[in-house]
Amino acid sequence: MDNKIAAVLQKLRISHGYRQQEISKMLCDMGIKTANTQVSRWENGYNNPSIEQFIGLCKIYSIGDVYSVFLGGDLSAPSCGLDSRGKEKLRDYEELLLASGLYSPSLEQDNVIPISSRLAPLYDIGASAGTGQFLDSDSYEMVQVPDEVPESATFGLRVCGDSMEPALYDGEEIWVRMQSHIEDGEIGVFWLDGDAYVKEYHVRGNGVFLRSRNLAYEPIPLSSYSDVKIYGKVVYPQR
Repeated sequence: MDNKIAAVLQKLRISHGYRQQEISKMLCDMGIKTANTQVSRWENGYNNPSIEQFIGLCKIYSIGDVYSVFLGGDLSAPSCGLDSRGKEKLRDYEELLLASGLYSPSLEQDNVIPISSRLAPLYDIGASAGTGQFLDSDSYEMVQVPDEVPESATFGLRVCGDSMEPALYDGEEIWVRMQSHIEDGEIGVFWLDGDAYVKEYHVRGNGVFLRSRNLAYEPIPLSSYSDVKIYGKVVYPQR
């Protein structure tokens, strides 16, 4: 886990006056299962909260702008420790200052073009393009999605293994659109009998297979007895 994010989580909790056990209880009260020890592990950088837990934490800490708080925000900002009424008062003061005309942004500031950003989870050990590894919901980091990645991408993975070369390479970041179906010839992320795979969906007259692009690997046959789930379709890169 990014140590900076771990430090932000700890500072947020302390600035709001909560104990770690209180955070885990509040998450559980939201219906988000969280052990007492998990909060400590997040704040010490051992692992990440799941997506559901992360959203719950944002609600607890009243975080509206995830990017600025976790990737560039200032926790010493006056609104950080305020409740909803305090933040409303702060907005009133801001309107008065702007109305005075004494504190308006300079022309130079007005000409700054804002840089748009898009955050999504990137899994480190989520899927294997070789032997298969289980998609662990705690093993991700929130990252800025590259501009060239389609808007439809939901999450990213780092490929593990060489079975999809030359389409996808070991260690390469790939981006996936979460969906429950996939067409013949498309590359997707699959859960099969407890492991996650990045493979090509291959439909032939003699059956359905998860096929590797590297011919050194045998296709994996699917049957009516296979415990299989489709996580989504790889939308970037496409070679």
